[in-house]
Amino acid sequence: MSCDMFVNFEFFKTGIFNIADLSVTSGMILILISNLAQAQLMDQSEKELIPVKRLDNIATKQENKNLINPTIILNAGKSKFVWNGGLKFGPKTHNGKLRLLNGNINLNGQNISGDVVINMLSLNNSELIGTSSERLVGHLRSADFFDVEKYPTAKLSIKNSKVIEKLEDGKYKMLVNGDMTVKSKTNPISFEAIINLDSDIKTAEGILTFNRNDFDVQYRSEMHLDDPKSFWNKLQTTRDTAKDKVIDEEIEIQFNVVSMPGVLSK
Repeated sequence: MSCDMFVNFEFFKTGIFNIADLSVTSGMILILISNLAQAQLMDQSEKELIPVKRLDNIATKQENKNLINPTIILNAGKSKFVWNGGLKFGPKTHNGKLRLLNGNINLNGQNISGDVVINMLSLNNSELIGTSSERLVGHLRSADFFDVEKYPTAKLSIKNSKVIEKLEDGKYKMLVNGDMTVKSKTNPISFEAIINLDSDIKTAEGILTFNRNDFDVQYRSEMHLDDPKSFWNKLQTTRDTAKDKVIDEEIEIQFNVVSMPGVLSK
């Protein structure tokens, strides 16, 4: 607590002052009271502005085993997502990264559920540089592909999982089932993952593959080669000559997801 004015309290301890000083002293007392009141208000407001991190619902490692359906929070800074795509009749020559926006996973033994939200505005390219990379990223973010300005997030809603095989070091090979939402289109999806549930920091890694046509991402898709109203017709090309321009419908997402330490109790 601070005060804008310093007052010598020894002056009041002596009790020695005359009538001539009374008006000055009274003024000083009023100023002192005013400053003390303001300082208390400032001190109180500063306390209210300090964020308080609640730890009362964080379970310790020893308590984890006793919790019923605990929840883990995913670490957005350490979780990694890499996309791979390219020509259908050629190598998957393009790749880049996506960032986790937020996520939480509910644990019920070896069965998991929860939501993983991806920031589509973070979509970038890794293998190109300069204007080539900027041009590709701009096109992928456009309405031809993921239209990220209109649909800034994608979501994976995990419904359940099944243990395929128990591995060493507390890891499990699992089949994960859920729904995936891209551009407001939702479709069921299943994929395998290696998940570590026994450590304080949980991890999951694997490859998720989806067909972009299912989510209305159909630019230069093979399914439109015979459609006279498609962009293929605008290119005035035939099926045979267009094959080297067809973009693969399958997009791979390599993920390595990391949780925050500990779990949240219910």
